[in-house]
Amino acid sequence: MPLYEYACETCRKEFELLVRGDEKPVCPDCKSKKLTRLLSVVSGHVAGGSSEGGEMPEGGCGMPQCGMGGCGMGGMMAWFLAAVLSLAGTAMAADAPARLLVVTVTNGFRHSSIETAEPIIEQIGRESGLFHVDYLRQPAGEDVFAKAFAPESLAEFDGVIFASTTGELPIPDLDGFLAWVKSGKAFIGMHAASDTLKSSDAYVEMIGGHFAGHPWNAGGEHAFVVHEPSHRLSSMVPERFRWKDEIYQYDLRYNPENLRVLVSLDMTASTPKEPWHVPVSWVRTYGEGRVFYTNFGHNSETWQEAAYQQHLIEGIRWALGRSEAPSEPNPEVQAAEYLRSVIAAAAEATGGNADDLLAKVDAITAKDRSFAVSLRPKMLELRGMDAAAREEAYKAILAELE
Repeated sequence: MPLYEYACETCRKEFELLVRGDEKPVCPDCKSKKLTRLLSVVSGHVAGGSSEGGEMPEGGCGMPQCGMGGCGMGGMMAWFLAAVLSLAGTAMAADAPARLLVVTVTNGFRHSSIETAEPIIEQIGRESGLFHVDYLRQPAGEDVFAKAFAPESLAEFDGVIFASTTGELPIPDLDGFLAWVKSGKAFIGMHAASDTLKSSDAYVEMIGGHFAGHPWNAGGEHAFVVHEPSHRLSSMVPERFRWKDEIYQYDLRYNPENLRVLVSLDMTASTPKEPWHVPVSWVRTYGEGRVFYTNFGHNSETWQEAAYQQHLIEGIRWALGRSEAPSEPNPEVQAAEYLRSVIAAAAEATGGNADDLLAKVDAITAKDRSFAVSLRPKMLELRGMDAAAREEAYKAILAELE
């Protein structure tokens, strides 16, 4: 009769049970049947003595066909079984659902889509078998945050999700929290997670950028480009696609040297046309931890899209270390997209032929990946210019293409 080790998904207790035939195991504490099997210890002549139920002979293997009390197989069998069970236990523990703290508290604008997001996050975790969730919901004051973000509480989790959080959250020890992520944990940010903790340069550096407006509003259908169509976190959408959602731009603390951007706004096919790069989804390593951020998620309808849900699942899987995918920063790719955005805006402002100019840009950047990077300082200056000053700056940048 096999002895199994279980973890209860309801009360999170771990325990061992002897299971008879088709008997359905039940948690002895809370009586829940929602159990995860962690380890199987096979009883019988190998693990528990001879097939007759007697004690294992000294120096023998305990198998009835052996009959050699001094065969020495007993120790070898015990060692082999221990090794197998150890490997099995490690593999099963690695495959067990992760535990994530989901924070949906807001100290500023509150997105109505949070009400849609909360059950969907739980659903995709449960149906994929990837993770279980605990929620930190509104209202939550300093005392609640002090308890949830205490070191002993964070130690119970594999990562944290900030789902459209906003404002200055009362995390008691923000440096300690960021150190926890760096130690090898997952941070997953959705939509307004980048409109959170504006006062903390350290948090902004970790997540990658901070909100600086959304000229591309929730009611508009905007164009997007996927920089790596085969990347597992972005392969669920076409290389170029349109989607109705609110899209952020970021302040000057955004650092392309830290991030691998997977999806960007395609400025050439979007309105309004602004002369800067607008990244939408990215990954990065953070110490031993992993960060996944997606700006999608303002609209409730976005959360109900199968492609978006798969985007989240793969992002969370990667952030938890349950899958591997490229995460090295790609500043050259971002600079090239930045230059395309500048050219699209410049063509609109000056009456130039956008298609011809963009074809020229693509040809140059294909041959010289550093070309757009070298123009980044000039392109950044456009952010602070009025329309008249921009026209002169556009002429200088267009001259670089000749």
